[in-house]
Amino acid sequence: MSDAETRNLAELKKDIEERIAEAEKDLILLKTSLKLVDEALAKVSFQPASKLVERKESVPVAAEPALRTRMEPRVVDETRPFREAQPVAPAPTVPAPSVAEEQAFPIKSKMGEDLGVFYVGRNQIRIVPHAGLSFSIKTPPFQSFFVDRVIGEMHRKDEMAVDAGAKDPSSMIEHEIKLDGDAIREIIVRNIEEEARIRELRSSIRWTLERMMEKTPRT
Repeated sequence: MSDAETRNLAELKKDIEERIAEAEKDLILLKTSLKLVDEALAKVSFQPASKLVERKESVPVAAEPALRTRMEPRVVDETRPFREAQPVAPAPTVPAPSVAEEQAFPIKSKMGEDLGVFYVGRNQIRIVPHAGLSFSIKTPPFQSFFVDRVIGEMHRKDEMAVDAGAKDPSSMIEHEIKLDGDAIREIIVRNIEEEARIRELRSSIRWTLERMMEKTPRT
């Protein structure tokens, strides 16, 4: 193994350790928040949140007449003239997600430099790198780490879920990279709903762009 490869592995090990430390801090914060929520619920209902959720899920369908009426077939009284029967109105169309529904999160290096913006929308995320950095798709570790390892692993897990019948093929993760020559202008990852995957993508792209910035000349 060459000296350059050894340095790269040592640097990767350091970054992985830092990401693990950040994840452990997030876990501690989540556990603390959960404890505070349980304590607040205990003062009101004297039941843990899990019991409240179970009780809500056990409510019979009859308790929701509006939903039941909408789902049941329409019945026509045949003793009345047919002209009184009215057609069932079509269900309202759900509007497609718009850019206005996205939440924007800045992507910054450890030194506070702007690397781009991470947009979280309905069922998808968009990553727009900082235009002044002109990140090339050929610059490592974009393809080898972010695309092949991070997104690729999510895709492989989705394929396994589809094979097991636990996931619809149309809901598998997809990605698209928009380029201007070799420069990355936008990365779109679709069929993203799990918070864990959103956090992983956000953390991974920050680390990836930070490594790429070290090898990218400023414009």
